[in-house]
Amino acid sequence: MTMNRYIPGYFAALAATVLACAAAVFAVNAAVDPMWYFGGNKVGSVNYAFNERLSKVNLFLSTQEEYDCVIFGDSRVTLLPEQAIEGYRCFNFAFSAGKAEEAVAYARYIANRGFRPRLVIMGVPAAAFRDEIGGTNIPPFIRKLDDPKPALLNYLSVDALSMSWRTLAGESPLDRVYTLDFECRIAPGAPLYDPARPVTDMMAGRFTGTQRVKFYDEMREVFPDAELAGYVPPISAWAIDAYEKAGWLPQYVMAIHLASEKFDRFLDFGVPSSLTVDTGNTYDGTHYSEPANLRIAGQLPDGGSSEALDLKQMSAEEALAIYRARLDAYRGALEAGLRP
Repeated sequence: MTMNRYIPGYFAALAATVLACAAAVFAVNAAVDPMWYFGGNKVGSVNYAFNERLSKVNLFLSTQEEYDCVIFGDSRVTLLPEQAIEGYRCFNFAFSAGKAEEAVAYARYIANRGFRPRLVIMGVPAAAFRDEIGGTNIPPFIRKLDDPKPALLNYLSVDALSMSWRTLAGESPLDRVYTLDFECRIAPGAPLYDPARPVTDMMAGRFTGTQRVKFYDEMREVFPDAELAGYVPPISAWAIDAYEKAGWLPQYVMAIHLASEKFDRFLDFGVPSSLTVDTGNTYDGTHYSEPANLRIAGQLPDGGSSEALDLKQMSAEEALAIYRARLDAYRGALEAGLRP
């Protein structure tokens, strides 16, 4: 009988302990906010990208009314500064390994939430048209047009606490980080670009998957009243030279030119230029620095510069001729960059 008298008190104390631990876990996660439910990190100087496919949805839904422009693309496009697109208030919805099919799914999701942009910008790398590009990673709630899992559930998990701990310890999961204003930056300590080392997956497949341009038609169907602007993110001139030597360059140029036909405006920053022969502009030959992307953002609204080709104003054959002329013009620099 005496022992039974203490059982209710034991369970009450246990429940109080569990609740206190849960409250502490939630408080830490809410303060660090690794999934961007509450405006990001409140106890540090950066936001890390643990799951951009979810965290960017959380951020967008909390500030949706502020925007009239949206940007889609892969990790290279995350570095495009949305604040620098003159005349628009853009939200950068790009994320790691983002594909056009995924962009369309996210576009449908935010359109279902009432978002009607004036401008849609899409990064269109030629790698999007390789023979095989792997599958998509579209969260079920995006496909179902449902709400994301609430913060209360996500932030009571050990996984979220691990993200918060890594944030506090300064352990970035990527070579990119976000400022407190969610501007993407190359992480401190990123490697220096060595042209003698090929760009990762540079020769992973030919550019024959041009049927995927249909996804740009689908984007226009989702946002029929928006202007659709595309651009090819910069890629090392040494990579372009490798494509030429392998006999792949005509196919490369043809693929991106075919994509350009789906857009109202389209600039190709992958053509060899002073931007892409400067090894200081990139850490791996495909992810370009903040100053480089600031130059790109400044040129997107106007169309065309010495650093980009306006593919809407030329044929694929004319573009290919310019590519080859640029490679010839930079041949000395390219050969010097590959010397040990």
